[in-house]
Amino acid sequence: MENKHTDVSSTAPTPEETIASQPVIDAQSEPQSSPVQPAVNETSAANKTTPWGVIITLFLLLMVTFAAAAGGYYLYQQLETQKAQSLALEQKMQAELVKPNQRIAFLEQQQNQFKSAVDLALSTAQSEQTQLQERVSIIAQRNPNHWRAEEAKYLVRLAGQKLWLEKDPSTATSLLKAADERIKSMRDPSLMPLRKALANDIAATASIKNTDISGTVLTLDTLIDGIETLPLNRAETHFSAEELKDTQVSDSLDDWQSNLAKSWQALIDDFVIIRKRTTDAAPLLEPDQQWYLVENTRNKLLQAQLALYRQDQVNYRNSVKLARKWIYQYFDLKDQQVTDALATLDALETLKIQTTSIERFDSSNLLNQLVTYGNLMTEGAQ
Repeated sequence: MENKHTDVSSTAPTPEETIASQPVIDAQSEPQSSPVQPAVNETSAANKTTPWGVIITLFLLLMVTFAAAAGGYYLYQQLETQKAQSLALEQKMQAELVKPNQRIAFLEQQQNQFKSAVDLALSTAQSEQTQLQERVSIIAQRNPNHWRAEEAKYLVRLAGQKLWLEKDPSTATSLLKAADERIKSMRDPSLMPLRKALANDIAATASIKNTDISGTVLTLDTLIDGIETLPLNRAETHFSAEELKDTQVSDSLDDWQSNLAKSWQALIDDFVIIRKRTTDAAPLLEPDQQWYLVENTRNKLLQAQLALYRQDQVNYRNSVKLARKWIYQYFDLKDQQVTDALATLDALETLKIQTTSIERFDSSNLLNQLVTYGNLMTEGAQ
């Protein structure tokens, strides 16, 4: 049985043989029957279903590509934004660094200028120190009498200040004598012309009378302070007891005529006053004129003080004389204060201010020669 099956299988045609023999059968047989038609339909159906998968695949690929492009563009935009921000931040940092750099450059310039100034000042100081050392060495090599000559020159200069600025001839004379002592201590016979000039200066200064300027100014201050307390000259009416009795009105009606005459006389006396004087009548002043009188008198005394400081004899004497005239004419001469003020002004008017006729000491030029050259120059060298 197995063999039978084996034979059957072995004798069964193969597919190739079937296919090879198919045209023959097809050619001999009738046109293709219905069993072949379903295979063609299946193939066409399979061809119709294939594009949808491809379309879906292509769509997915397009979506992925679009997403990748969009992501790349977004990343590109972010990178460009970050790049722009970095560029702006860099520019801002550079702009912020400009001011510190300018400040540093300015400070460096100032430092260089200060260094140059310091170097210049240092070099100047060194040169001055060198010159000073040279002068000190020159002075050290001189005769020790040079210091005495310098001291005498200083004393003469100080005497001039006392004489011309402080108006103190006595102190100026003492200083000139001290300068002569310094020259005398040098024991140099060639300095006799200098000592002679100093002797002339001492004699001329000692001949000046010392005017008490300070005491006179204080006296004028006392008069100025008391000018307001001086009483003015007032017109006074003096009636006797009989004249006062005649002006009284009686109580009797019978005396009406005399009472009327007395009343009329009293009325006239209030308007018109007639007095008999044997001396010059002092003018009467109004209150505002009295104030002007006091102020003008004080002003004249102040002008006298100023003229005294300036050693102006003419203006001093005129101011004192005019102030005395006003006090004598407008103030009460019977008052003791007015009398004392007039006596003081009389004494001040006789004050004589001594003016200094010396314009320069004769010994000044000789002392300058002695200090500068160490000896006195001859007339030929001068």
